[in-house]
Amino acid sequence: MTDDRERSEPMTRDGRPTAVDPDATPISDDQRVPSNERYRVLGRLGKGGMGEVMLVRDQRIGREVALKRIRRTVPSERLVQRFLREASVQGRLEHPAIVPLYDLDHDDTGQPFFTMKKLAGTTLGKILAQRGDYSQQRLLRAFAEVCLAVELAHTKGIIHRDLKPDNIVLGDFGEVYVLDWGVAKIIGEPDGEFSDLGTDSAEDEIRATLPGTAIGTPGFMAPEQARGETDIDARADVYALGCILFEILARVPRHPPAPARDMALDGDVRPSERAPDRGIPFELDELCVEATTADRARRLSTARELGERIQRFLDGDRDLAARRQLARDHLSRAQLAFGLGDEEEHRRLAMREAASALALDPSLAGAAELVGRLMLEPPRTMPREVDEAVLEEEVQTVRGHARVGVWLYLGLIAFTPLLWWIAPRGSPYVLALSMLIVTNLGLCWWGAGNRPHGKEWLLALTTTILLAIVAHMYTPFVVAPGMAAMVAMVVVLTPTRSRLTASTALMTLLPCLAVLGPWLLERTGVVSVTTSISDRGVLLRAPALAGDQTSTLVVAVLYVVGMIGGAAVLASAMRARERTARRSLHLQAWQLRQLVPR
Repeated sequence: MTDDRERSEPMTRDGRPTAVDPDATPISDDQRVPSNERYRVLGRLGKGGMGEVMLVRDQRIGREVALKRIRRTVPSERLVQRFLREASVQGRLEHPAIVPLYDLDHDDTGQPFFTMKKLAGTTLGKILAQRGDYSQQRLLRAFAEVCLAVELAHTKGIIHRDLKPDNIVLGDFGEVYVLDWGVAKIIGEPDGEFSDLGTDSAEDEIRATLPGTAIGTPGFMAPEQARGETDIDARADVYALGCILFEILARVPRHPPAPARDMALDGDVRPSERAPDRGIPFELDELCVEATTADRARRLSTARELGERIQRFLDGDRDLAARRQLARDHLSRAQLAFGLGDEEEHRRLAMREAASALALDPSLAGAAELVGRLMLEPPRTMPREVDEAVLEEEVQTVRGHARVGVWLYLGLIAFTPLLWWIAPRGSPYVLALSMLIVTNLGLCWWGAGNRPHGKEWLLALTTTILLAIVAHMYTPFVVAPGMAAMVAMVVVLTPTRSRLTASTALMTLLPCLAVLGPWLLERTGVVSVTTSISDRGVLLRAPALAGDQTSTLVVAVLYVVGMIGGAAVLASAMRARERTARRSLHLQAWQLRQLVPR
């Protein structure tokens, strides 16, 4: 249940403190004011079922302070005693994070009031709900100070009983305050009861200290506190602090708002489970569980320990034993997933868990070994993402080869006039060759801008026909073999998904047929003979040559230079790609070695 009592700090509706609440009820001259004319009332800062907090000016010192007094004109003796008890509790606690009490007196009607420091800041509840300009580190440091303030109260036998984000204020200049000690329990003193507390909010419920009645705010009460047990101790405040830490980390409450009687105690809940995308450190995740354990015998025993562990985390002094245990747990899960098989989900889980184990404890040899095996032992079934990445890489490679092919066939087109120069008048061979060159240029142009993967056989087929024409034009054993060797090398080195071009045997057979096919046709009399052997030697009769010696030799020289130069360019490109691949593999191996300390 929420607190129905007034606040001692000046707050506007947006959670910011102010000197005078702009929406406050104006103070009339006939309202009660403290005696001795020491305090001049400036306005009302807040009110609740029992009392109100006024902004007053201390005329003696010359400063503005917050003054708390009972609202009722004729309060009951029990109400007065509880009011004085609250002042006494707050006055006993001298700590920078507890609002100091300045004065305790009675007004001219004999009713008590006390004055305290006027705060300037924002409640943690407002910060968590609305503001994103507070870093996680700043909130954790403030939380560590709260823990020490609460520990001070515990050493004096005082249990707060209503710790929650709305009762913590972060000042504008780095201050931190713990508010609202009105329902604190004092060990060794009678508790009294609170059943006559009024309420100004439909969300509030009356709180009492009668046996079996819960005191506190649902969502932050320890299980024993929610059950209304009377023997609560400091561990009840530790539970509430754990719930506050949970909300700081996850930005959602640990328990949903509900009346104390309906509050669900859902066991060990981790903030990382509620907010998996926030990257909550494992130390703080574990700390929340230890602080909010339902069994108070297993719960963190002191607020000091909670605050010191937060501080150690902020200082970078991590709990090595906890890290190593978590690393072993991650490794066990990784080994289990690795042993389940090569399915994609098992490999993914094994890699994640093994990497987590290695990150937590780099000296854990089993984790490094498992990461190495996962990296070096490929699964029998390749993961779908890897197949897709390989396919995309192959598509880009084929496009790159197609762009090279465009320049190659443009060069052949530029070479075509030389073939006309040395060909007999009216020869049909150069025309057929030129048409095939233009066709292949178009195929390469199309492949450079689209996804040609799987359609490489088109270019292989037209190139085979082109080789066959060249073999007959200039005899099968002179020009065509060199061209066929280069074509076979390029096609075999090009990534392909076509069955025709994927087979090395087929891509060896097709150029051979392209070169030797015309020769076989010559032997069977289908086409004219271009190569004959006699006692005088080998006689070549190329039908695409006119017989002019000078022009033929010039073209032959250019052809030789072009073939050798082209082969050198292709070999250089292959060497560069191979060197890049080797460098990448060596770099990956080096990076893997860095995972394991030497």
